[in-house]
Amino acid sequence: MKSRSLYYFLAVAEELSFTRAAAKVHIEPSPLSRAIRELESDLRVHLFQHHPGSLRLTRAGEVFRDDARRLLASLESACDRACSAERGYLGQLRIGLADRLAQPQLARLLAHCRKEEPGTEIRILEMTVGEMIEALNHGRIDAGFTVHPAPVKELRKEIVWRDRFAVVIPRNHPLLVFPKIPLHEITRFPLLLFHPESCPGGHDLIRRCFLDTAMSFPTIAEYVSGHELMLMLVAADYGIGIGLASQVTLHDHPDVIVRPVADDVPTLATFLIVSDRPLSSELGHFVTRVQQMGQKTVVH
Repeated sequence: MKSRSLYYFLAVAEELSFTRAAAKVHIEPSPLSRAIRELESDLRVHLFQHHPGSLRLTRAGEVFRDDARRLLASLESACDRACSAERGYLGQLRIGLADRLAQPQLARLLAHCRKEEPGTEIRILEMTVGEMIEALNHGRIDAGFTVHPAPVKELRKEIVWRDRFAVVIPRNHPLLVFPKIPLHEITRFPLLLFHPESCPGGHDLIRRCFLDTAMSFPTIAEYVSGHELMLMLVAADYGIGIGLASQVTLHDHPDVIVRPVADDVPTLATFLIVSDRPLSSELGHFVTRVQQMGQKTVVH
């Protein structure tokens, strides 16, 4: 069985359409359909049920889909580890970052890990929180960071540090009369909000902040994919923005002012997520360093 056959099968299983799956894997529908028939012949099972206008996985197809994901993840991991060994590394960690995180704590953590364990290669992969959970469940990454508060099943999730919201305001804006911005004052102005698909953690946190206080939500001026785009649009006077204090201070823009929110607005957590299975020695050392950094992090 070729790994390409598994790759083709998973594309069809995810899209439930030969046309969309063929576009996804960059081949024509006809050879893709032929590859799936050959795979079914090799396995001696039917993987799909064909109905007029629809395609469904059989029970055998559902079982094989889950195992195929694990097989491809193991193969990908083996290839990555071999490449790391070729470059002189003794081990490898794959870390997922959701919600466009680029916090100073993460930079310090990675620098510390490279100094303390130079033999371990650490690869960083940006993804949505949904992609992160799937990647952890199927062994494609070893750990992930997110600000999304939703619980996860069969994974370990813990708070590693906390942050505060900050408000990004154009120069000469009425909110500048406040040294710390009350939440109810923000509702008076159009808001630049994180996109619910590309940055669901930040989106949900900000929405929940208003809902928990029973305040009306501000008018949404635009959706943004991250802090850098938010600052650019605030400078262009599209609206005001809310972001993580540690994030917005990374970007210096001459036409915006950053102010903290009022003290009664709760802090928000950054979470580390790992598999519930026993940790490798490299991952165990990484988790310990994250926890130690979290203990040293103070939110003002």
